[in-house]
Amino acid sequence: MNATAPNMTRADTSVATTNPSKLNLTLQVLGLRADGFHDLRSLVIGAGLSDRIECMRSDVPGVSVSCNDVELTGPANLACRAATRLAEHLGVDPDLHVDLEKFIPVAGGLAGGSGNAAATLRLCNRLWNGGLTDGELAELGAEIGSDVPLFFSLPAAVMTGRGERVERVSLAWRGWVLLACVDCAVSTSEVFAVWASADGGDSDTDSVERIVRARTAEQIMPCCFNDLEAAVFRVAPDVYRVANAIAGASLGPMRISGAGSTFYRLFDDQETAHRAASRIDELRMGLTTAVVPAPVGLV
Repeated sequence: MNATAPNMTRADTSVATTNPSKLNLTLQVLGLRADGFHDLRSLVIGAGLSDRIECMRSDVPGVSVSCNDVELTGPANLACRAATRLAEHLGVDPDLHVDLEKFIPVAGGLAGGSGNAAATLRLCNRLWNGGLTDGELAELGAEIGSDVPLFFSLPAAVMTGRGERVERVSLAWRGWVLLACVDCAVSTSEVFAVWASADGGDSDTDSVERIVRARTAEQIMPCCFNDLEAAVFRVAPDVYRVANAIAGASLGPMRISGAGSTFYRLFDDQETAHRAASRIDELRMGLTTAVVPAPVGLV
């Protein structure tokens, strides 16, 4: 599902858009901070596997959420929290309903919830005529989740700190991403809990610069790394089994995004990516595959 431009409907009573998923092309864990978070450095791009969000004025006080995943309809939903926080900041009564159509897997390392929050902040800012800049919305987003500010700087950015410091970058490459999602929700907190400094021993700090300059997927993929990958495999044996199956099928290098259960590989053309997706489907391991454009941004 590809991103589309926001649209205003029903006399400015409703606004809708899509938000992309994120992929960590590099993810370096620099160590544990005094506040309990880990210092990170990561080159991230947006990918065109997207959720759809509609924010509409409601006759019912507060913020309510409906979703095709019924487990995401409570007040803990990041989109709900984003709308509530923005309403507090602007001093408005929200009286809002958020309808969320999920395509990005939950706890898959693609930051779907954070993208939902970022999109909701931007949509409600329009709906309520808040007049805030993306930078101001990103600051509010950092209060909701570490990955939320990132989405205001996509299609490509470098995250540092716990993820709240974001710098836009421009990639020379444009192409397609094959995603292979394991039906397994991976706990980010568990992954960081079992992470060890030795897991990042082979990280290449020059990879970001080389990826930014690269013009082909073949140049980029050898530069991709994820210091959390070994910890993901320890926490989620099902993901480790899939990694071994992919390696045994000679499908070429595939990496894990973030602390999740989604493998990815970059391609320069869509047809080759679809052929690789078919080979993964033939493994019959219950994987969900998708071929989407990248890099893309929040619209």
